[in-house]
Amino acid sequence: MLEVSTRAKSEKNNCPEVERFLQSDRGRVNKKIHASAEVDENFSVKNMMSSLQERFSNTGDISSEIEDLVEAQVQFRTRDLFRQANYDALTHLPNRTYFHSTLEKLIIHAQEKDNEFALLFLDLDGFKAVNDTLGHSAGDELLRNVSARLVSAVRDGDIISRLGGDEFVVLLADVTDKEIIRSVNSRIICEVSRPYWINGNEVKISTSIGVARYPFDAKSSTELVERADQALYASKNAGKSMAHFYQDIQGEVNLPYSELVDLLNNAVTNGEIEAVFEPQIDLSSNVVVGASVTAKWNSPEMEGPYLVSWSDLLNESSLATAVGAWLIDSGLYYLQQWQAHKDEMIIAIPVVDKLWQTQNFVEFMNQRMVQYGILASQVQLEFTAKSLFENEMLRTVLDDLTVAGYQVTISDIGKQSLDLSMLALINLSELKLDRDWLYESMQTERGQKWAQALINMAKKLDLCVIATGVTDAKQAATYRKMGCTMGQGMNWSAPIDPHAFTQQYL
Repeated sequence: MLEVSTRAKSEKNNCPEVERFLQSDRGRVNKKIHASAEVDENFSVKNMMSSLQERFSNTGDISSEIEDLVEAQVQFRTRDLFRQANYDALTHLPNRTYFHSTLEKLIIHAQEKDNEFALLFLDLDGFKAVNDTLGHSAGDELLRNVSARLVSAVRDGDIISRLGGDEFVVLLADVTDKEIIRSVNSRIICEVSRPYWINGNEVKISTSIGVARYPFDAKSSTELVERADQALYASKNAGKSMAHFYQDIQGEVNLPYSELVDLLNNAVTNGEIEAVFEPQIDLSSNVVVGASVTAKWNSPEMEGPYLVSWSDLLNESSLATAVGAWLIDSGLYYLQQWQAHKDEMIIAIPVVDKLWQTQNFVEFMNQRMVQYGILASQVQLEFTAKSLFENEMLRTVLDDLTVAGYQVTISDIGKQSLDLSMLALINLSELKLDRDWLYESMQTERGQKWAQALINMAKKLDLCVIATGVTDAKQAATYRKMGCTMGQGMNWSAPIDPHAFTQQYL
């Protein structure tokens, strides 16, 4: 929870040494940034050559001097590009790309050496209130302070990365003792929870942590991140400012189905479900071309926080239609905002079954297109393969949507058995490959052939193919070569709130 006080500055410092360190460190960082900016602004081939001509106009052979200066500029540019690609501009911590690359290498090393390591997934309790109350510049300053404290709380050699927004990860290499992990967790929670002084206000936040251990909880990077994420949500639902191991939450007794439905109804009523957005990337250009919206519910009773994990439960809820309409409105509202920056943006929206079953869905969508001033061609409506093959009525709805100009996507391809004869009779725009099926397929030569055959079939039908769950650049390159048009996944970003999406991608 955010607490703001206007007490005198002399009363704020619980630890003067740390505050002095933070101030001096920010000064060094600012000097480095300013120096870099000056070099970028002044550097050009024309300016460099003019300088060289003036400097060496009265000398003979200047080739060696030119070569040295050009080499120096090339080295500077290479270092600068590496920094931009691998480090977060705000906090100067390693970024998402660096983290995933390091995690893959750590897994390979652990496999070869039979080692263990731990992944800590954490976010900040109360950070949104800081942004809402004091403004985004205060939030940025808070993130810089938190980053410095995280560095001071972990061991030498541990790797901290900022994934985006208020999400951070910590890699603890070569750790076999859970007590060591608990000790690091305690230091992180203690450090992050100490008061901050932001723009003349005392700010208090905390952090929650989820822990997944290799190889006990998972053996792939994707599963390891997901398990740590699930443990994080267990920590937040247990009261925040806590840490949970994924291993410890596995023994929890599942609630009866009817109680889960009631739990979901309460979550909807209490505003506990939020809309989050995952960037969709053109694999050929590596450019963000759209966003995929989903609903996020932080409940430890669910296998995962996102809609795909509790969509069946939602369709049993009395509020399913309301949630489905809210999700569509959320996607269209933010698409309207983003098109002011990038008018070719598209939005992909999963359609809740109860919504299209109880509404004249084409009319429902057309009304919203007028309301938000959006073209139907910029909206991808996603329906699951399960819904398609179990509901004959849906096929007519999909045809009507296509005639009205909407893009129709069938998701979870691979997760459900395909009726190819049925697919041939339906007007579709895209096939979205199921994340788990795609990952498992790529582990064997036979699986790869099946995935390639499916992609080839889609291309013959002029369908766009979307790869989901892409965790690193190598996977992205592989899927592109196989013929996938677009991708989404942790290689670029987990689903994030709309403000963070705007900051990072527009």
